[in-house]
Amino acid sequence: MTEKTVTRFMYALIIVGLSISAFGVGLVIFTDIVTGQGVNGIATVAGLIAGGLFLSIPAKIYLTLQLMKRNDEKVRERRERGEIR
Repeated sequence: MTEKTVTRFMYALIIVGLSISAFGVGLVIFTDIVTGQGVNGIATVAGLIAGGLFLSIPAKIYLTLQLMKRNDEKVRERRERGEIR
């Protein structure tokens, strides 16, 4: 996989993860699944929220590291050209 493909995949993981987490929060707010289902309802909602965060957080970390790497390369190029010290 190229770096661009991996980056797009990570953005997709963030979107999917946040959607799953939002669905879990929506279940808590707009339904009575927690009170109606008891412990199973709580486990379902907690699983959705945790699963969504589990997908999105590593992708955010990867994208942050890629952004820092690109920024370091730009700064290095500017130093080589003598624009900054």
